[in-house]
Amino acid sequence: MAPSTNLSLLLTISMIFISHAISRTSSPNLYKSVCKEIGKEPYEQPCLKLLETYPQITSAIDYLTFSRLFLRIVAIDNATKVQHKVKEMTKKYPSSQAIKGCNIHYDVIVDELTGALDEDKIYISLDVVYAFDALEKCSLVNEKIFNISSISTMNSEMELILAIISSAANHVL
Repeated sequence: MAPSTNLSLLLTISMIFISHAISRTSSPNLYKSVCKEIGKEPYEQPCLKLLETYPQITSAIDYLTFSRLFLRIVAIDNATKVQHKVKEMTKKYPSSQAIKGCNIHYDVIVDELTGALDEDKIYISLDVVYAFDALEKCSLVNEKIFNISSISTMNSEMELILAIISSAANHVL
């Protein structure tokens, strides 16, 4: 065989291996894997329902792209909305230490999610862990001043959002 034939054969085989390697790591149904990996059965269907409303996210083919899109389009926006609602509750119930605490913790959640988007990919998981910690601290079990169901609902929704980004971010490294 001529050297150019060997080179062509080698190049063809290399391209086949590269295309197989790429197809195994990227999937147009990546979002379904993320929802399945959350690990809490009641969250899988709400996860799918949430993500399927964002075609830009569902078309992500790698975990880093998915994570950044989800942070930018869903997580930070939702966390900021809850943060504003909690701030309003703080004004309405200024004597509630629990609400004041949630106010501080939602500031942390927004900061951590924003940081996860802006920082190097190796810090995404760590920022999400810090956001989860802040969310856990926003528990109003001892609150007696008002009905806490609205904050509990917002916390549950935020828990789903953090679980989604955590599931995806664990694959980024």
